[in-house]
Amino acid sequence: MTFQFDQFSAAIRAGGAIDAQDTLALRQWAWADGTMGQAEAEALFELNALSRSRDPQWIDFFVEAVCDYVINGSDPKGYVSEQDAAWLIAQIDKDGRVDSLGEMELLVKLAEKITDAPNVLKFFALDQLERIVVSGEGPTRESADSPRCVTAAEAVLLRRLVFAPGSNGPARVSREEADALFRIKDVCLHGQNAPEWKKLFVQGVANHLTGFSSYTPLTSERAAQLENFMRVSTPSIGRFFGRMAQLDLDAGLKAIFGGSENKRDLDTEQALAEAVTGEEQSWLNVRMADSLGIDSYERALLTFVAKDAR
Repeated sequence: MTFQFDQFSAAIRAGGAIDAQDTLALRQWAWADGTMGQAEAEALFELNALSRSRDPQWIDFFVEAVCDYVINGSDPKGYVSEQDAAWLIAQIDKDGRVDSLGEMELLVKLAEKITDAPNVLKFFALDQLERIVVSGEGPTRESADSPRCVTAAEAVLLRRLVFAPGSNGPARVSREEADALFRIKDVCLHGQNAPEWKKLFVQGVANHLTGFSSYTPLTSERAAQLENFMRVSTPSIGRFFGRMAQLDLDAGLKAIFGGSENKRDLDTEQALAEAVTGEEQSWLNVRMADSLGIDSYERALLTFVAKDAR
């Protein structure tokens, strides 16, 4: 029997659930022509909102399908455009918040998979998690848990998000992310927090203060230029290397792929990054002054940074 999406959607509207067999049928429907289009992606968002399903197979499929559309639906691959970011936020934010585990997992998975994304999408994901933690209401809560506390599941999601390659600071916790960790710490200071939360707070803020990464992702504009060069200028690998053989190799690579005349001194860069600067110390002092006295989280942070500096 052929899968009829309209009939299936009507059944879900009437209160039906999405099971493993339904998910398999939806997989075949969504990629019937080998690609995931916007219409299919929006239909999956509608099903996800109607069903509020926690079935792992459905969540995995929903996240995989929407990621495929957002990441691979336009060039350059691996990036999220401002337009796609606005579309994604509009799909999730129809009622002002993340309502399902699928949507929360989607935001985190995108940060893990993409090379880079507009700041609005990065901050939206972190803001949604912060709201759930503060309010105690959201898809990460199985029941009416108390507000102002970080559960083990939320600590895992926060860790994945702030350390994700496509987050606000690839391989490094940014100032905005460190500020968010401090805000959550202050609000949840006296809550029944999972042990994983204190470890994340200490490691996340310490990474912001002393972390180092030599990796700088290509901008989406530069990636598009390179993709266009490979697609238009090199009809075949042989002709590509034939062209390169006619050029000075070093100059040719710089002309095509970009390059700097000055080589980076990574050892010096790392040493500078690992030292807490005056500006970073001032920021830390201000953040710590928001509370009365040094709390246990801040004490653990200071101890960790001092040991790391030895």
